[in-house]
Amino acid sequence: MRTIKMFDDLEDMNFYLIDLFTQITTEAIEKNNKAYIALSGGSTPQSFYQNLSKQKHLNWDKIHIFFVDERMVSNLDEKSNIYKIEKYLTKPLNLKKEHIHYISKDIDILDAIKEYELDIKSFLHVEKPSFDLILLGIGEDGHTASLFPNSGTLKEEEKLIVLASKKDEDFDRVSFSYPLINLAKNVIFLSLGENKASIIKKILLDKDRSLPAFHVKAQDNLFYILDKKAAKFIDL
Repeated sequence: MRTIKMFDDLEDMNFYLIDLFTQITTEAIEKNNKAYIALSGGSTPQSFYQNLSKQKHLNWDKIHIFFVDERMVSNLDEKSNIYKIEKYLTKPLNLKKEHIHYISKDIDILDAIKEYELDIKSFLHVEKPSFDLILLGIGEDGHTASLFPNSGTLKEEEKLIVLASKKDEDFDRVSFSYPLINLAKNVIFLSLGENKASIIKKILLDKDRSLPAFHVKAQDNLFYILDKKAAKFIDL
């Protein structure tokens, strides 16, 4: 089921996101005694993470956090998605290290990709793992995770983790692939700002199949959470 929500106020949006996060993780824990989530970096979810880090009452000991994609730079580099998620969420919560599943950066990148895929399969206990929740952003070019327009990664049908790159960057990326993202029970797209309004229109109204974010699905629920500026061309 697809749900589109637009918010005038960032605080109201964060309340909704926290309620949604709480509901999804609580149901997963009640059913399987654990919740598996995958988070994205960047500036868009920063406010949400800061608010989520205050939710000490959640059963964090049963929540496992993975990273949707990562720039293969130092975890101390501000360009790193891990850096942002640690700064605004996991460190303020003082989460146990065994509940945060990192991408290795001290081994060959292809070995790191294989290792991360095995880690995911091992913790989710299946060959085709289904995350309880994946949080994604949408770039101005329509990319999501590190799946960029016209990239060969868009054609991957088997591997769960792929090697990705972006033009003019001097580092590689590691990313969830469509086969992994689209197995998730719940996917949330979070998009803020007027600079995202055009691409949101192309995805939701024009159904532009050339845009990577268009092809994201979910097994149960696909949410588009937008602020007023990002939704300016959408009649809600």
